[in-house]
Amino acid sequence: MAPKIISRLWHIRERLPDTKLRLYTNGHGMTPKRIDEMKGLGMDHLYVSVNTLVPEKCKDVRGIPLKRTFENLEYLTEGNGKDSVAKNVTFRMTRLADTTVQEQKDFQSYCREHGVRCFFVGLFNYKGDVNSPLPVPSYGYEHIGHLNILAAGRVTLCCMDQHGEYGWGDANEMSVLELYNHPKARQYRELHRTGRRKEIEPCGTCNLFCPCFKELSPAQKVKTGAEYLSCLAKYRPTGVRPPPPPPDWWRDADPAQDQRFVSRDREIGPLKILQARIPRY
Repeated sequence: MAPKIISRLWHIRERLPDTKLRLYTNGHGMTPKRIDEMKGLGMDHLYVSVNTLVPEKCKDVRGIPLKRTFENLEYLTEGNGKDSVAKNVTFRMTRLADTTVQEQKDFQSYCREHGVRCFFVGLFNYKGDVNSPLPVPSYGYEHIGHLNILAAGRVTLCCMDQHGEYGWGDANEMSVLELYNHPKARQYRELHRTGRRKEIEPCGTCNLFCPCFKELSPAQKVKTGAEYLSCLAKYRPTGVRPPPPPPDWWRDADPAQDQRFVSRDREIGPLKILQARIPRY
């Protein structure tokens, strides 16, 4: 967690009490001390991306030990402490190619035991940085209607633009309203709104699927809603789901030669190889 995030959340709560506050964290830095600092904050939603209950997999995929995260979550959910931190608390799991149905059921049980919501989501490509078999939707993405600002003040395109590579302006120099109405921001929103998402970098290669309904006509809202429901029905990006079967080409492919594979500095199981190596479609 960023060192100043909690003090800034309190500043927003005190100065703009009607603002909806949501915090996303992997839980590793959410220590008991920081949880105590958040008590009474009453955020609208706290999301914790746990992703796995298997320590070895956590270390392999995320590079952090799971033990500390478990200790933090135990402290968060003791008694009624979490209720003063956030009105809603959700533990989140990203389904990898080797995430079994039993792992997902165990995660559901863990969430029930700790009195929190449970959410599963498929692996998305995060503006094209990660290979994912899910397609890029044609409709606009919901975060295009938000204003994302990094800790130092730089505005970013969305929460996936972690370094501000595609952003514009600085909150130290411009007001929030000026930043939201910046010509580049308006251009992004217009292209998403008119179904031209695939013409934009990096939006054209990003398959995050939650739709944006802001500034749409009633007809556009119906069209976007229909496309979104079709995406949910066809690809099931959320919820419990068994791992996908390997494609036919994988059985006879040579990892050392086939361009659909990527190099790794360590040996990993075939399903993890598949997860990183299925080309987008």
